[in-house]
Amino acid sequence: MTAPSKNPTKSQLRQAQELVVEDPEIMRGTPVIRGTRIPVYDVASLVDAGTPLEELREIYPKLTSSQIELASIYAKANPQRGRPRRRHLPKSLSVCTLKKRLRSSSIGG
Repeated sequence: MTAPSKNPTKSQLRQAQELVVEDPEIMRGTPVIRGTRIPVYDVASLVDAGTPLEELREIYPKLTSSQIELASIYAKANPQRGRPRRRHLPKSLSVCTLKKRLRSSSIGG
């Protein structure tokens, strides 16, 4: 797959717009690729992360190379609104956010 061009043509933008459906009856209005329930921004984030085409085709066997490229173009032309979704870390990577201070008596003083 060729990487999505930095400056997509008007034709590519139009094709990307036609590829995506936003219907409240489908995944509560999440933009999905027409004829599927595959969220556009999920595919685009994998493309932007540099996931190889072969791996993308294994993850989403219903999608063509063209649809994958157009999903990335759509996402760049129509960024998601609002705060980014919180990513859940594996327990092995959890971060402690306690703000308790140790008492001097518990340290041995």
